[in-house]
Amino acid sequence: MKSRVRMIRWLLVLALALLLLFIVLQQREQRSADAGQAGVSAAALNTVALPSLPRFVTGLEALPHSLQGADVPDGLQMDANGHLILSRALRDLFDFFLSAQGEEPVSIILNRIKAYIHSHHLSTQAETQALHILDEYIAYKKATQNLPDSSTGPHPDLAILRGRMSALQSLRKQYFEPDVLQAFFGEQEVYDQYTLTRMQIMQNTQLSPEAKASALAEALDTLPMQLRQSMQPQIQYESLQTLTSDWKKRHGSAAQLRQIRENLVGAAAADRLETLDQAQNQFDGKVQQFLQQRSALMNNSALSPDEQQNQVDQLRSSLFSPQEQIRVHALEQEQAATPANRSAGAL
Repeated sequence: MKSRVRMIRWLLVLALALLLLFIVLQQREQRSADAGQAGVSAAALNTVALPSLPRFVTGLEALPHSLQGADVPDGLQMDANGHLILSRALRDLFDFFLSAQGEEPVSIILNRIKAYIHSHHLSTQAETQALHILDEYIAYKKATQNLPDSSTGPHPDLAILRGRMSALQSLRKQYFEPDVLQAFFGEQEVYDQYTLTRMQIMQNTQLSPEAKASALAEALDTLPMQLRQSMQPQIQYESLQTLTSDWKKRHGSAAQLRQIRENLVGAAAADRLETLDQAQNQFDGKVQQFLQQRSALMNNSALSPDEQQNQVDQLRSSLFSPQEQIRVHALEQEQAATPANRSAGAL
């Protein structure tokens, strides 16, 4: 009897121990599950807060809209020894991708450029140099944002512009080696200096138009040959327009206009311009004759509207060549469109 009682007690103790063990294991599993859930939530939050940047192979994948279809500057060239060739095209390459700022973050743009450089299979030395220059260029671009604004409205202040140019040149020397500086900005700095000189000449009220033309021609000669040849037609055209307008305001003579042209573009070009002036004067004279006779025809009440128009067409054909008639038609349409002419019913 006593042994049976002891057996029952022992079984009760064992059952109680097993129950306690079960409770402990359940609590551990719950804590592990809670910890696992917390870990997943933290990982998810980190994924949202720190998105990974796109991985590019060539840097040309899914280009921003403004760059799609555009030619990428060929700025990644090596010499026979595997050295990177320094050129303005390399800077143009960087600017090509950087021009998309606003369409995508700078961090993605830099990833694109680096992938593009790597995809060209440059030598290790050339690729390293290209990436180093890219870092310098980005640092330089950021530094320029701290320069004071040089905008001076329609009448530029030469002192402010010269200060801006001097500050840029100093920054460039800080960030670039001399060979990179020359390749990236050498031609630009020469042209910037020419531009300031040209502005100084144009703003000099002590110079006559003839003297300005001569000074402008001398300034143009300071540009490197290739740059001068590419820019000369546009520069000379703009200068002629400005100086001719100045000449007209001063009521200058024909001899003064001839001198302006000779000083700026040479005698042969001045001859051609005079020939064009004569042709234009003859055309203007015929236009005035046509307008007077046209007005008389359109006001002739003895003619029907169809007869008036037929005679105007015949008059136009008799006075002008087919090419000139195109210009005359444009003049007629322009004058007919003015409110005064519409209300008067005349050209």
